Amino acid sequence: MLLGRQNELTALKEAYESGESTLTVVYGRTGIGKTSLIRGFIKDKTAFYYSASQSSEKEQLELLKKEFQRYGITGNESEDRVMAESEYALEEGDMYGEYAHLFKNINKLDCEVKLVIIEEFQNIVKYNKEFMTVISDMVKGKFFDEKVCVIVTSSSISWVENSMVSSIGHSALSISSFLKLKELSFVDIVRLYGRYSVLDSMVIYAITGGVPGYLKNFSDRISLKENIIKNILTPGSSMRSEGADYIKEELRETSLYNTILYCIANGENKLNELHAHTGFGRDKISVYLKNLIEREIVEKIYSYDIGGKEHTKKGLYRIKSGYTEFWFRYIYGNESQLEILDREEFYERYIAPTIYEFASETFVKVGTEFIELLDSVDRLEIKIARRGRWWGKNGDIDIIACDNDERYLVGKCNWLTDTFTFEMFEELMLNVELAGIGSDYIYLFSKDTFDEELKNFAADNDNIKLISLKEL
Repeated sequence: MLLGRQNELTALKEAYESGESTLTVVYGRTGIGKTSLIRGFIKDKTAFYYSASQSSEKEQLELLKKEFQRYGITGNESEDRVMAESEYALEEGDMYGEYAHLFKNINKLDCEVKLVIIEEFQNIVKYNKEFMTVISDMVKGKFFDEKVCVIVTSSSISWVENSMVSSIGHSALSISSFLKLKELSFVDIVRLYGRYSVLDSMVIYAITGGVPGYLKNFSDRISLKENIIKNILTPGSSMRSEGADYIKEELRETSLYNTILYCIANGENKLNELHAHTGFGRDKISVYLKNLIEREIVEKIYSYDIGGKEHTKKGLYRIKSGYTEFWFRYIYGNESQLEILDREEFYERYIAPTIYEFASETFVKVGTEFIELLDSVDRLEIKIARRGRWWGKNGDIDIIACDNDERYLVGKCNWLTDTFTFEMFEELMLNVELAGIGSDYIYLFSKDTFDEELKNFAADNDNIKLISLKEL
């Protein structure tokens, strides 16, 4: 699924067509579409491709050798003899020599630019750092003169961003660029599910978080309800245990993490609330939250750094991963019922009553995407220099954007009722005053429509924009 990946394809193409050898690190969570991107990029090119499994150092090397044999680019007997007499002579335990012995043959690929793809490269580096030294030396031209384009991928965001450089040492200096794959946008979702109402597309976006690996399971040829039953509630279905499995994949002590995530998914999003519910010490909870944040499963959200601090809530925690939040809100605490109830009955009892409410936070995300899109094409009244949200004790400001001239754009997203009322607008203005910021431009987003009083008021004030979900 390459929808929404044009920028990433362009970046890889530029690396490939540059006049120099390059090493690109492509990373993003499991299911984000790294392999689909790579597949689309190399479809018209000759490339050496290897996906590193989680295996021992010895087994990994044997699997890599096997892949070189498949490509028919291993050294012949005379070349091996020359290698044995060279600086890369193989000695027992000499992993640099082992990897160099293989990768020196990349120049046998029948193409002008030697393209090398190593997926999940952290599975090799975990046991042997010499692998990246060899890759680095190949990029530097120490093995052959031909230009090489190396792309390595990883599903471990935390490792790439926090541990990779220390793991591979000086080899990191050979990295030309990083390419982080993010979730698809709401615009992409609407394009994918053309038969759905915009409302149902919003719920799909909320459930999947825009992760292509989840989206590929959903079809707009059946209803939202049928999709959830088929893909999530049915035993053996693709996403049936994905919520729990994703946590196991990323973290140890899953029972403790599950408890924290269950609390957050059900609205207990302050440190004191987590402490009271779990009984865990605050320091312990903070460590677990830090690990969840590093893996982009949870995020800590702060109020925009402005005046009015006496009216501001302290930092809150929320689940960032859409499907993780869905899982812990609807499945985790009801698994026993899922086992004994008919799937449709389970849906009607535990999911249907609040599934549209579940998308309320996603509507804020979509409103923010809309503002950022306008900014990117220079159609916003200001050029955003800083952006955030404000969490007040008496209400929230969903979107705050400010330019370098201290002109403010504020936004509010109403999802829980069909109509955005003038009273809601007045409440927003009160919170703007309490926050101590300006309101030069005001964007109001509604799930459906706006009342007549607000429409009339906006008609007389050019700085107020009314945007319904359908218009999005």
